Amino acid sequence: MKNNLIILTLTMAWLAFSGCSDLLDVEEDFSFSQTFAVNTEMSSFEDTQVFNLSEAVDIIDEYGSKIKEIRIHRVEYYLIAFEGTDEQRFEGGSLSVSDPNGANETIIITFEEHLLHELLNTPTEATPNNDGIQLLQNLAKDPPHTFSLHADATFNHGPLNFSIKFDFFGTMIANPLN
Repeated sequence: MKNNLIILTLTMAWLAFSGCSDLLDVEEDFSFSQTFAVNTEMSSFEDTQVFNLSEAVDIIDEYGSKIKEIRIHRVEYYLIAFEGTDEQRFEGGSLSVSDPNGANETIIITFEEHLLHELLNTPTEATPNNDGIQLLQNLAKDPPHTFSLHADATFNHGPLNFSIKFDFFGTMIANPLN
């Protein structure tokens, strides 16, 4: 009887502690940005940049391996610089994510047809691809919180001279006890 009471007490204590640890979860909103500078005589571009989220966002660095989940809620894109004609426009393109070494590349968003000058300092919310967002969230969650972003697009004519910025908005959930 005494052994059963001890086992029951230990089980109850374990359940209480494990249930209470979720109460200590920290939930923080964050954002990060990546800019691609495009300057070419061509009518298309392609660029890849490795991004370390823990270097760019303090709370990711602070919680590191204690992060339970990353949720990306919104992705926006816009031009922060543009030198070109009023007729210059996107004809197609995408932003993708992959492992830092380029493996498992998956589309996050595709570009709709837009006149470039209309995107200057005008954030445009993109419709995300769930598979790409899921991969980005997983790579952002796990140390070393590093991934590659790949941008490519075609245009009705060159030369191209602009900088395109992508803003990501999300929430981090971490537990300091983990």
